[in-house]
Amino acid sequence: MHAAHLAGKVALVSGVGRSPGIGRATALRLARAGAHVACAELVGDSGSADTGSADRALFDRIVAEVEDAGPGEVLALPMSELGGWDRVVDSVLTRFARLDICCALNGVTGAEAGNGPLIELTADSWQRCLDGNLTASFALMTEAARALIGRGSPGAIVALSSHAAQSPAAGVGAVGAARAAVQHLVAVLAQELAPHGIRCNAVSPLAVLPEDRFANPGLVAFAERAAGSLSAWLAEGVPLGRGQSADETAAVVEFLCSDDASYVTGVTVPVAGGAR
Repeated sequence: MHAAHLAGKVALVSGVGRSPGIGRATALRLARAGAHVACAELVGDSGSADTGSADRALFDRIVAEVEDAGPGEVLALPMSELGGWDRVVDSVLTRFARLDICCALNGVTGAEAGNGPLIELTADSWQRCLDGNLTASFALMTEAARALIGRGSPGAIVALSSHAAQSPAAGVGAVGAARAAVQHLVAVLAQELAPHGIRCNAVSPLAVLPEDRFANPGLVAFAERAAGSLSAWLAEGVPLGRGQSADETAAVVEFLCSDDASYVTGVTVPVAGGAR
């Protein structure tokens, strides 16, 4: 991929302000590649992993970083509630008159959003997990697909899954089920959208390391249950023996958005350091 391989393209990226930072890293990569980037995020006065929201001040700082990253324009789309993806896509079309790429990188984790033993989950926690990790992805991907079909030109859609979707583990069954459903949606959408020249794929990260602005408490808690500490779990459970940066997943998202992936559709790419 050359430096400006997405010049003139319009990319919508959801989840730019949520942990563990994959959305932010993706928006920065697409901006550096020359794309106009619309940054969407559910925001509040203080972010919460359990609701999937981001701190408004953090969101504003990330938008400013994306603006500084590349030559294209940036559109900030803070959301007051999860949903309304038709309005989000309409805002992108109003600003740029086109849409080429959609990265549905939204998600939610936490004790009130599906984490914990399945038999102990409340109905509200289960539903919040499905809303944030599955339904939001479905709604955004299909809304973007309709916009791409309406424009009548090829495009790319990339969704966020999780290693939990293919590796059953105690305590993350709800998230794993929701993300496994995302992978199935991607596979079916790829078939349905192929006649329109629209590709649909997903990425499945495993162990994005915490950083100052983006904690990853779910990963840390899981690792401590499994091996006593994050470092021990990485050494034992990941063949590469280390965690990953958010940018290492974003790099795969960028590839799937690019013409270099022009014959890749309907797949979920594991970004898991060799873990099975």
